[in-house]
Amino acid sequence: MKKKLSITLNILIIIFEIVGFMIAYNETNRICIEYYTEDSNLLALISASLYIVFVMRNKKIPKLLSELKYVSGICLTITFFVVLFILAPIYNYNYYYFLLHGSMLFHHFLCPILFVLTLVCFDKIKVEKNDIKKGIIPTVIYGVIMIILNLLKLIDGPYPFLRVYSQPIYVSFFWLVLIFGLAYGISVMLYRMYRR
Repeated sequence: MKKKLSITLNILIIIFEIVGFMIAYNETNRICIEYYTEDSNLLALISASLYIVFVMRNKKIPKLLSELKYVSGICLTITFFVVLFILAPIYNYNYYYFLLHGSMLFHHFLCPILFVLTLVCFDKIKVEKNDIKKGIIPTVIYGVIMIILNLLKLIDGPYPFLRVYSQPIYVSFFWLVLIFGLAYGISVMLYRMYRR
């Protein structure tokens, strides 16, 4: 039963991810990889697709794929929390727009919820305590790259808290600590949820 639910949810995630990317592409005529949302959902699409291939062939899930699934869950949860507690409040608490409009219905709401549900309840993966630190690596890499690109004025944002020239240095530092701390906290939370 758990295996069937895992397969069903992962297939649904794959479908929702593709639909979300199609809508996003139609809205902008490109896939915007500078957005953490797009990156985290792309990671989720890849990990869910690979997971389905192994499960449908009754193959053992490799440790690397287990880690990729876990990391994808962390990234999607960060996406969800940032939308819920940072972006929507910054933009006049417009939760309808950020959670239910266009591609955001899939990439900000449905996919993060379904992915975490299947990750902690149904997927047959192996997550170990030392994976907690690995879970924050994509967020740290993204943050460092985007701050450097903002400092070099090669990109603006794309999130308000990444705009280093429109806020004092201490505010940028605060956001950096907050987001990286959030990533670590979510990594621990998902590990504990999974182990239970």
